[in-house]
Amino acid sequence: MWKTASALNNTEQYTKLLEYLDTHINNVNPKTAKDSLDIADLYYYEFQGYFYTGNYSESIKSVEKGLPFCNNITSKRGKNVKGALYYKRAYGESNLNFPKRAENTMKTAIKYLTDDYKPNLDYLVDAYVFLSTEAAYHGNLAEAKRNIRFAEKIYRKHKKHLDKTKSHRYEVILDYRKIYLLYKLAEKKEDSLELTKVIKSLEASHASPSFQENERIYYSTALNHVGDWYISYKADSLIDKKHLEHGTYYIDKSIDLIENKNYPGNSIVFKYNKCKALTKGNKLIEANTLILDLLNSMAETDGRKPFFLAQKALIKAKLSQKDSALHIFHTVIEEIHSDTTKLAKAYNNFKPSKVYGHTRLIRRVAEKLETFYKDDITVQKTIAKLYHLAFIQFENSYAKTKFNPEQNQLLRKIIYGVLATKEKGTNVKGLTTNTLLSCTETMMNQMTWQRFYQNRYTNNLPALDSLKHRHLTLRTILTAAKKQQNIHKEDSILNLINLHIDFTNTMFPNLELLSSKEFKLSELQNNLATDELVVKYILFEKELAIFSITANNLTWKLQPWTTKEIDLVNNYVTAIKNRKYNSDDAVSLANYILPTIDKNIKKIIFNPDGELYKIPFETLQATHEFLAIPYEIRYTSNLKFIHLDTETTKETTLAIYAPTYEGNTTAFATRSAISNLEGAKAEAKIIGKLFPSKIYMGKNVSKQQFIETAHTAKILHLAMHAEINNKEAGLSRLLFNKNNTDEDDLYLEELYALNLRADLAVLSACNTGLGKENAGRSMESFQRAFTFAGVPATVASLWEVPDQSTSEIMESFYQYLKKGVSKSKALQNAKLDYIVTHQGTKLSQPYYWAGFILYGDQTAVTQSISTIVWILLISSVLLVFIVLFSKKKRKSRK
Repeated sequence: MWKTASALNNTEQYTKLLEYLDTHINNVNPKTAKDSLDIADLYYYEFQGYFYTGNYSESIKSVEKGLPFCNNITSKRGKNVKGALYYKRAYGESNLNFPKRAENTMKTAIKYLTDDYKPNLDYLVDAYVFLSTEAAYHGNLAEAKRNIRFAEKIYRKHKKHLDKTKSHRYEVILDYRKIYLLYKLAEKKEDSLELTKVIKSLEASHASPSFQENERIYYSTALNHVGDWYISYKADSLIDKKHLEHGTYYIDKSIDLIENKNYPGNSIVFKYNKCKALTKGNKLIEANTLILDLLNSMAETDGRKPFFLAQKALIKAKLSQKDSALHIFHTVIEEIHSDTTKLAKAYNNFKPSKVYGHTRLIRRVAEKLETFYKDDITVQKTIAKLYHLAFIQFENSYAKTKFNPEQNQLLRKIIYGVLATKEKGTNVKGLTTNTLLSCTETMMNQMTWQRFYQNRYTNNLPALDSLKHRHLTLRTILTAAKKQQNIHKEDSILNLINLHIDFTNTMFPNLELLSSKEFKLSELQNNLATDELVVKYILFEKELAIFSITANNLTWKLQPWTTKEIDLVNNYVTAIKNRKYNSDDAVSLANYILPTIDKNIKKIIFNPDGELYKIPFETLQATHEFLAIPYEIRYTSNLKFIHLDTETTKETTLAIYAPTYEGNTTAFATRSAISNLEGAKAEAKIIGKLFPSKIYMGKNVSKQQFIETAHTAKILHLAMHAEINNKEAGLSRLLFNKNNTDEDDLYLEELYALNLRADLAVLSACNTGLGKENAGRSMESFQRAFTFAGVPATVASLWEVPDQSTSEIMESFYQYLKKGVSKSKALQNAKLDYIVTHQGTKLSQPYYWAGFILYGDQTAVTQSISTIVWILLISSVLLVFIVLFSKKKRKSRK
């Protein structure tokens, strides 16, 4: 039976294969492990039959039937048969437009496919190629490149075997795949150089005698991709004649190969890209003729149809055929609409698809309508609706993982479109600003919330101790690989870290329940006091959105954000660092980026974005005085972290880490340059007397000591040197003892593996609030790393803070914390005390007192004396009442 099924599969007789298996497969009873695996293979063949006849749902069911037959078999063949089934299931899920499910399934396949089982080596290499393709499609260039490198590594190791047994050589396939991912995502000059390098490699393979006929498909398609990249990687207005000529050359060459030299290739796609080139070159009549021919040759159910229709509409718009263009643009949205009911003209019954590319297409349609018909009021209403649809489509189709740069960029463009049309007064029903913010926070930050809650609440789970230790070890090895710039070692370790996280979640599935799945702005507003204001910023390409959120209101505005405004921010911050604070600039910047602040507001929470993370908002002047004087100010990296659901304990233990460094002691020492920090020593001794403390001070303070002790403390205080690496954020480090090797430094990369239970981490070192900007325009900083490790509040610095003034502010800060005031109030009071003490001297410059800011939760770390007194008084009154009531009750019984 197995031989017959195999023969039918190899000869691609899929209908006969299904008929044969339907008759025989249910009559087989396995007696041995080999029998079970043979049956699993039969279900593999059944998958092939269903998949290649277009029945993807049934193909997945075949895998599900086959998997139980290899579940308890640990032989090499058993694991690889299981891996092959998962591999096939991933393709079935991908064809049903379940990208995240397909990605996870393929990762599971890789766990079972081993490179020492030659029959399945092809699957293992292709599994990584599949993951690369999926990552590229969803905008993750780094992940796409990483998976291609994994595929290359296996291929190089087994090149002789794979070249001998596979009809298509991976040497050619992998070059093609590199071109594909660059074609999808490359935007920079260096990407252009890499693309040129890879196409030259493929050209060399094509010219060699060993190039095979069945490899021609990769060559012709790669040429077309390269041509399309040249005409598409920049905005239409930026594509110059040179780029257009390059693109047209490669596209024409690919079409010539399939039409005149019998090369295989997708003629419709190749000519579609030719149509794009003609349109951009304003050869509109020729472009129109070509697109009509292509549409006429397509089946009604062809998934590419909406993209081709959009091109046709663009040609009509450029030909000034407005009515025709608008009608066809509407038809594009009809094609995307995934419900059987007809799409209403007002789009109010639109149902999004699961295709991520449709998000880009809808936004592109809105963008083109804006370009051609910006003065048409009716069209403006349509544009507003389309941006709403694009947002809904994005939410329904993006891969729900850590945000990558392309996803972040696309979502920002859509949000800007929604806000810009609202600002023009073209409001449409459906997507409110409240919903827009709520959904955006959920999509951008869900993974961050999950990491925070998991690391915080798993701190005291003994069952996870060995897993936590392994995670830290892997992060340490990854740090070493980054220092060595060993990209292949980085890839391997990152893969192990991802497998470790998957294994942890599999072993402890309830961990995912620790974090809520969504953010609701209404819940944030319900938790805000009437005197609190949240200011959230979102940066766009040339605009800045400023959201003002209070308990009862939500307002927003758009401001131009160009190099002029960016320079204002950079110059303002630089002046502070150079002790040349300019009050006029403070007023100008405040007027530009602050919303109107009501008189009742006493507390402000800033959620910065991009370069705004650099600004110490306390130093701005809205009423010709520092913002720090009338307002308690704190910061947050996302709106969810303003109010965190964290347990509170009566215990307040403080762990202080203050290493001693060799070097000169100077009055101007900062906590960046290596010098002996006398202020830090005094600071550690004074604050250590305010709370139950363990002080780790001197030359022997080590990273290992911190790792072994930090998880028990409720407050962490690190008074030490820090170094920021702006090129590779993970290599930023806290210097525990510069007298030893850098192996004793704690790297930011390692912090992500810690599980801490502290309520507050005070990073009394330099630049701990800044770092490299990540995909979401947040900062990869020590502050962020401590939050990921489970700490709900951090005090971090924005520049190289002076040792002596830092010591003064920190001592005052802890004294106020001891009194039971909130963290934000304690830091405000400490800064104001410093300003008063040094008023009229150079030391009153913001450089000395404004560098430290509070991120996250503001809850007091201990109860105030007055609160304790009130609790005792109320308890006493209740006790007296109970005693009197009891006596009265006994008398009544008598």
